[in-house]
Amino acid sequence: MQQPEIKELRVFFQPMNRVVTVPAGTSLFSAIALAGIAIEGICGGKGTCGKCRVILTRGSCQEAPASDSGCRLTKKEEEQGYHLACQVKVTEDAEFTIPVESRIDSPQILITRTGITGGIDPAVKRYRVDMSPSDGLPFASRSVRFAGYSGMRPRMSDEKYNKLLATDIPRSATLSESRPTPVLLGISPADESIPLYGIAVDLGTTTVVGCLVCLDTGEILATGSTLNRQITYGEELLTRIAYASSPEGLITLQKSAAESINDVIGTLSLVSGIKSADIVDVCIAGNTVMNHLLCGLDPRYLELTDVPVSRLPIKKSAQDLGLDVHPESGVYCLPNVSRFVGGDAVGDMITAGVHFSDELSLIVDLGTNGEIVLGNRNWAASVSCASGPAFEGAGIRSGMRAMKGAIDHVWVNPDTGAISWSTIGSAQARGICGSGIIDLGVAMVETGALDFAGKLNFRHPKVLSSPEGPEFILVPATETGTGWDIVITQQDIDYLMDSKAAACGAIAVLLKRYKCTVWDVRHLYLAGAFGAYTDIQNAVRFGILPRFPVATVHALGNGSLSGAYATLVSMQNRKEAEALARHMVYIDLMVDTSFAEEYAAALYIPGKQDLFPP
Repeated sequence: MQQPEIKELRVFFQPMNRVVTVPAGTSLFSAIALAGIAIEGICGGKGTCGKCRVILTRGSCQEAPASDSGCRLTKKEEEQGYHLACQVKVTEDAEFTIPVESRIDSPQILITRTGITGGIDPAVKRYRVDMSPSDGLPFASRSVRFAGYSGMRPRMSDEKYNKLLATDIPRSATLSESRPTPVLLGISPADESIPLYGIAVDLGTTTVVGCLVCLDTGEILATGSTLNRQITYGEELLTRIAYASSPEGLITLQKSAAESINDVIGTLSLVSGIKSADIVDVCIAGNTVMNHLLCGLDPRYLELTDVPVSRLPIKKSAQDLGLDVHPESGVYCLPNVSRFVGGDAVGDMITAGVHFSDELSLIVDLGTNGEIVLGNRNWAASVSCASGPAFEGAGIRSGMRAMKGAIDHVWVNPDTGAISWSTIGSAQARGICGSGIIDLGVAMVETGALDFAGKLNFRHPKVLSSPEGPEFILVPATETGTGWDIVITQQDIDYLMDSKAAACGAIAVLLKRYKCTVWDVRHLYLAGAFGAYTDIQNAVRFGILPRFPVATVHALGNGSLSGAYATLVSMQNRKEAEALARHMVYIDLMVDTSFAEEYAAALYIPGKQDLFPP
């Protein structure tokens, strides 16, 4: 029986002026991804976050039945033609406008330029080729040695081996020790002085950042960044694990990660004028899930509590992963520690140098996922917590990433009690990002709009009732760049309180487990955008971080990238990273009996008295 022909439809997207052809019945969310447009979608297309709003301007579409767990649009939004992209299917040629609040563009991304520390000893070097004399020996019986090299016998192709044997002209060999077996990457005249290049990459859940490095000197030649293309398939780690549950989904996410890294490589190559094929080594720091997805490893077991995770570094070839560098380049992924403490946390440790200090240090990295490490030169213990998304603007009604138009800081006039704000790029406000949300939480407490239990107070003039419950209006619609009020709802506050309690409770578990107090911590390292852009005093006032009275606070910057850089230029740093991962204790909060108690105590502003001494 002949199968019915599937009708092909054209879908236009404005204001990008893009068009894509898809089969009838395709999800609009998928069509947007196919068109190469980055759109908000925290839940990965499940219809629960309500961020993928689009406006139908021509044609029609088929709406999915509303579920009880789904996010519903307001009546006003429906009247204006709004739809959730993940909840409609394309049924005819149509045109959609993607409003500014749904787009992902112009992110403000933290890039740390790392200086040279210690000696330069990369995994890829050139060695002079010493050939045994040819007199009286059969052609294939001559021995090949690399002056100054000691280690496993390098692997080389027959073509390269025959090339070495074919001439007595002085040659140099480029050897890589980044892969399980050393590999001969190339042969060149002995007097050739072309530098060797490598890239260090921070493979983040949201962003991918890289730097191009001269391996001979350790000099950083260029930096670049992009958004992780996997965002289209979900912003949270568990959402991506679920997407990777099928072989097709895993392949898609692997390619998305590789393409994101290739976007950065392309930028680095363009800026520096260096061919990507001349890049001969790659070091990547990412969390455990990102490492699995990049390397095409099934991550589903990471959802299970108390499961063992390999603490050995993952070593692959660039060709295997689809990276646009020298095809035989090694790719070294910093080792993982546990389900959700990965190479990025190890990179933070290397960058902070905690393993060289006798004093007690705490590292806090609150990104999309939160990693926290406590320790010194003798020991280290770690936990992970689901705290980051709220601090990056995710899951908040008016929340957005740190992009142009995002409210990044909020403050209260002590004389009048008036609340003011600033935006990234001094543009009209489009929403509020993580640093602004934390500032706003403190401002609401100071002005009486929010009580110590995280409940909005109707007696405050800016707290109004809405169909979804009470909400605090920060910026009225007439003053925004979107035409919508920028608000914080009670549901947003509940989510923020949950996130702050998870972070503070996780720190409390570490301190309690090792019989430490806030007075014992001498160094507090804050990694990532949270440490760079957040008002730390406000983070303490709101109860995200305990108060450490005698600790010196250090903004670590992009510790993950810095750690990748350190392992790119130094084999010794690779050994240290592997030792740190091997010996670090991991406490799984999902099975730790004290976490529930500490979490509950942190559901107040700021939290337990012993964590917040005067």
